[in-house]
Amino acid sequence: MDHISSLLPKVLKKRGLDKHANASLIIMKSQEWICENLKEYENDLHPKKFQDGVLFISCINSVAAQECHQISTVLIAFLRDVCPDIPLEQIRLIRSDAKA
Repeated sequence: MDHISSLLPKVLKKRGLDKHANASLIIMKSQEWICENLKEYENDLHPKKFQDGVLFISCINSVAAQECHQISTVLIAFLRDVCPDIPLEQIRLIRSDAKA
């Protein structure tokens, strides 16, 4: 009999939803980290997508993008520590005009 903590990952993988769940977890943890560490820019930085080991963060202005870029290695280290089973390779910052 399977332990309860191993059931959810097995079901997600069986249904083909494990990548979606991992992406959601990375985006949620990224948003939490931004709210704690870049409080001045939390309304300007929005993690949007995680695909093929790349986290895409939408930036409303160039100042927020620059601040996020400067400490992106710290964010990568945090995410690798919190989610060790999810391969995160890099962060790409995308400039956007509005919060969508």
